[in-house]
Amino acid sequence: MDPATAIWLENVTYAYEQGSRSVIDGLSLRVRTGEWVTVCGASGSGKSALAGLLSGYLPRSGGGHREGRIEVDGLDPATAAIADLASRIGLVFQDPDAQLVQGLVEDEAAFGPENLCLPPDVIRRRVDEALRDVELLERRRDKVHELSGGGRQRAAIASVLALEPPILVLDEAAANLDAGGRRRLLALLRRLHQAGRTLVTVTGRLDELALAAPRLVVLDAGRVVLDGPVEPLLREHRGRLARLGLLPAETRVSAAAAPAAAALRAARADASPPLLEIRGLSFAYGEGKRAARRRSGALPAGPCALRDVSMRICPGEWHILRGENGSGKTTLSRLILGLLPAPAGAVFWQGRDASRLSVYDLAAEIGYVFQHPEQQFVAAKVLDELLFGPRRALRLRAKEPTPEPLLRQAAELLRQIGLAGRESESPYVLSGGEKRLLSAAAGLMSGKRLIVLDEPTAGTDYAGARLLSRLCREAVAQGKSILMITHEPEFFAGEPTRIWTMEKGRLREY
Repeated sequence: MDPATAIWLENVTYAYEQGSRSVIDGLSLRVRTGEWVTVCGASGSGKSALAGLLSGYLPRSGGGHREGRIEVDGLDPATAAIADLASRIGLVFQDPDAQLVQGLVEDEAAFGPENLCLPPDVIRRRVDEALRDVELLERRRDKVHELSGGGRQRAAIASVLALEPPILVLDEAAANLDAGGRRRLLALLRRLHQAGRTLVTVTGRLDELALAAPRLVVLDAGRVVLDGPVEPLLREHRGRLARLGLLPAETRVSAAAAPAAAALRAARADASPPLLEIRGLSFAYGEGKRAARRRSGALPAGPCALRDVSMRICPGEWHILRGENGSGKTTLSRLILGLLPAPAGAVFWQGRDASRLSVYDLAAEIGYVFQHPEQQFVAAKVLDELLFGPRRALRLRAKEPTPEPLLRQAAELLRQIGLAGRESESPYVLSGGEKRLLSAAAGLMSGKRLIVLDEPTAGTDYAGARLLSRLCREAVAQGKSILMITHEPEFFAGEPTRIWTMEKGRLREY
């Protein structure tokens, strides 16, 4: 391969299963050494499969069938030795938990260099530099699982940077980062590019991070449909990019929507009995059960994750909870769900003190949609995943048929989220955006009274965000309540929402 070429694909086809539809279909692409390219495509376009093929994860670990020729720095990633490949290309996954393997932050960064049998002094230097690049140097001795979602994403980036690969592929690597984290990642990528690294950023939307690359490659149905400098493509193909869901479509808030949203925000707090009420909740980790349950006028001893939080959620309300990584959003959601012990007299579900309710009591009426759907799927088929919650609520046994009204509802939901005709496919072979929509639809169909959605738009394209918005709008119209945790409330502008902001453990209404 020409040394000026870092990545070369020629007529590449890939399917997750032999005989199934191809997610990469006759794709050819060349990336020059030292080039920075954004690969953008809607959910199901094949962009994550492409990233997996470049890194060698597909098909050697993730399975599937590949045809065609791929060379990465002169090696075929499907057959090259792992150590040789790891020294040439690094892949940052969208889901950091799928990539993290160690207990402590610095051990995570050291894992790759140690497996390459590098000298100890080289490992120490690389770990220090990688953690400094992602601003985790001061948290090097922290446990990875105690970091926020954005912190774990930065730890995953550090683990790849410590390998110092000349080629770096980032698959939705900013999906878990707040606005500040995305700005810092953008600055890091610019430094790496200036230093001569070859960068491929993979994304489902053309935001500031995606548009920073000089070259844009657009995928649709597993093929390259646009390829060239960013500015001319944006100028000449803006309408097409919007139709693909890669740019926000021009939206107009209906005449009824804005007054409805304003009316909801102005509604009296005592208009209806709340489903969930939190009164002056403060919480600190690491105190033990007795201290964590202490209820007094003073804050708990030690560093507080939450400080004097009060909130109410009534039937048919849609609330958005935003805040920077580490602000306390996840802690609050875990207390609501009973996954952390709530202090007595602070959290109430339908008027009952949640500290006296079991996790199972709360789970019967509060649903939670994970940020990473793969961690939540329980069925082998798309349709069965959607029907799992409603069937459980009806206590149907495995061989008992699903009632016809539920089947019609499921069919309509699958049509709305673009999965009609794919009822028998595995949820795991869906694209990232499709998985998120299926998981959200399953949560909203579960029959729970309150649904907590954790970062449901992370890494999705604009079309997927619009579909999710419609699902939520219909759910609250039917009387369900929604608490959505997101860094991206702008996707839901004009919807009948209330917005809360977490700042260093304190809650305020926007």
